[in-house]
Order: sequence, then structure tokens, then C-alpha cells
Amino acid sequence: MYEFAGRFNREDLFLKEFNYWILILRPVPVTLGSCIILLKRSCPSLAEITPEEMAEFPKVCNLFEEKNKTLYGAVKFNYHANMMKENFVHFHAIPRYDKEIERYGIKWIDKEWPTGVGMYKTEVSEEILYKIKNDFIER
Repeated sequence: MYEFAGRFNREDLFLKEFNYWILILRPVPVTLGSCIILLKRSCPSLAEITPEEMAEFPKVCNLFEEKNKTLYGAVKFNYHANMMKENFVHFHAIPRYDKEIERYGIKWIDKEWPTGVGMYKTEVSEEILYKIKNDFIER
């Protein structure tokens, strides 16, 4: 897929491809429905994104937000462009919840609601990740 993407090069968690971006399920979610929005080329800085790439970004966010609202009842969304470990443009897209969500046999709690989210991890099995992926794609 995209070799430069390292640990985010997870074709099995791929959700949607756009002209300039791909949306993948975050391998270790922060909250239910957490994703990675990845620029489809190796680019080390937000300052180097082209106007065409940036113009498409809201379409990616719209799909991410609408799916998480519809499937899980997300009420807010945080986007982090940390780029500390990986030297390429990508965003951690984190849906936010003002209440506990029970789905896939797990109680999902947005531990930091209503403040900005940290990058804590919710360990889930590959089986659960695939269930989330399938719901996202099918609905």
C-alpha cells in the first residue's frame, strides 16, 4: 500500500480511499471509531501540503464524522497532527463521546471528556477492529 506509512500501512484496516488521502481505522483506538487520515504521499510537513490536497481534506473529515455520529453517537471530533514518531503528514481523528458506549462486547469510555483528548490507548482484539471496520464500510 504505502510503505512510507510504517505502522499505519495496514491494508486490513483500510476504510476509504480519496484522491489525496486515505482513511484507516486506528490500530489501537483512543475512543470507539478512532481513525488515521493519511496523505497518500510521503510529505514531512503540513506546510508542504498542496492546495488541492487540502481542499479534499474536509471531504475525508465529513465521511469520518458522519459515520461516527450515525454508528456510535459521537458528539465532537478532535484531530491531531502530532507527527512525532512518523515523519509524514497524517492526522489522528478521534471521535468524542459524552456518555459511555457499549458496543462489540466492550464498554467504551471517553476518559477525558469534555477536555482535549490525549493519546491514551484502548487495547482491543483484531476481531473487534474488523467488526468496527465492517460496520463502517457496510453502513
